[in-house]
Amino acid sequence: MKKHILRFACGGIFYFFVEVVWRIFMKHGEASFLMAPMAGIVCVTVMALYDKKVPIIFNAFIGAALTTLLELIVGSVALFCFNHRFWHYGRINWNGIIALDWFFKWWGVCFGVLFARRLLELYIKRRKQSNGKNV
Repeated sequence: MKKHILRFACGGIFYFFVEVVWRIFMKHGEASFLMAPMAGIVCVTVMALYDKKVPIIFNAFIGAALTTLLELIVGSVALFCFNHRFWHYGRINWNGIIALDWFFKWWGVCFGVLFARRLLELYIKRRKQSNGKNV
């Protein structure tokens, strides 16, 4: 349980940081703290699937699909219930809430995070093995 809480917090904080930097770089509105829990949910899900040895490419697809689904839910509630728009996608999109090109970007982000985790695990494993041989 502690592992999932840590993953939720790290995923949410990391995403919010990226969101703030992105919006400053693009000069595009303000970031919302509401995005952090969405990222936390995706992070917990993707890392739990990683622990279960789900292939990285498929796991990244699930992460992108979950991100898009959460954006659809949160964006729809914000737009249709409160007449507020957190983001507006400019390409192939549905009501500016979700977009096909961003699905593939989220897939790439999830893949990158999972691949980086795998590389880190391999690095740590090799360091442990080399330290054991030197003793």
